[in-house]
Amino acid sequence: MTEKDNLNLKTIPVSKYMTKNVITATADRTIQSICILMHENNIGSVVIVRRVVDGLKPIGIITERDIIHQIGKMELFTTQSSVRELMSGSGNRDLITISPDTSVSDAISTMHANNIRRLPIIDNNDKGMIGIITDKDILKIILRISGITTSYYIPPTFNVAFEERQEENN
Repeated sequence: MTEKDNLNLKTIPVSKYMTKNVITATADRTIQSICILMHENNIGSVVIVRRVVDGLKPIGIITERDIIHQIGKMELFTTQSSVRELMSGSGNRDLITISPDTSVSDAISTMHANNIRRLPIIDNNDKGMIGIITDKDILKIILRISGITTSYYIPPTFNVAFEERQEENN
């Protein structure tokens, strides 16, 4: 990557590439219902929200990794357990968020420092969630601005979704 590309990562706001339609659920949902939601939407995480007057406030996130770690450490695991106990932001780990004007470079630093792969994006004005950016989104950005071509197959829907996200944000 050239110095110019690094500069782009420092100046590109995450809002340009974030996913706007974030899949959410409330903390009273069961782990099984969250797993079904992940499967049906082909996603690896669900943002847990609390309903407030102005909309939905993110209070946590549950990931595939959270579920696997829980299953691995328990003798008896029930899928009917509440998601509240597993999600980030449940007291043992704070939910880490960023603002829409955060640079891609700063988002990478935040993910690395906290060993996380997803960052909910919170609007500066009303504190509501407006999107999410993931490590996969950031990899796509880096590949795009670097001009790196890959030797593996990228489904056409991958590029279409990425282009649609860019168009929505312009």
